[in-house]
Amino acid sequence: MEISFFKNEYQFLSNFYFCQIKYNNKIYPTSEHLYQALKTTNLDIQENIRILKTPGAAKHTGKKVQLRKDWETVKLQIMEYVIKQKFNQNNTLKNKLLSTYPAIIIEGNLWHDNYWGSCYCNYCQNISGDNNLGHILMKYRDMFYDNFI
Repeated sequence: MEISFFKNEYQFLSNFYFCQIKYNNKIYPTSEHLYQALKTTNLDIQENIRILKTPGAAKHTGKKVQLRKDWETVKLQIMEYVIKQKFNQNNTLKNKLLSTYPAIIIEGNLWHDNYWGSCYCNYCQNISGDNNLGHILMKYRDMFYDNFI
């Protein structure tokens, strides 16, 4: 089985899915908010991102921040941390993630993101996406599963 898009029953896999994540004693409304905030070390900008109403606004704002100097070397680790927190802090979501076992999870998209997922548009159809988000989700699902049994 393969989960190719984070829609309908699998919408909870998306970083745009609303679920509270606590970080540094503050609540972030989505994992997208937290990930985008952690692109910078400026606490004021982090707070501005945290309080935005939508994950789309957080993503848009995160594209404009001055990135932390080590961003390219730590962005994957930061996403792993964010995903781990999302599911560790939300048992209902953790159980839903566990219920996807043993499916292959692919962050399928149509916006040319072949780093975090795999784009299925006509332009990208011959490009193999890295699917880093899907791999992170499966990694933590497997870790949770191993600790569950």
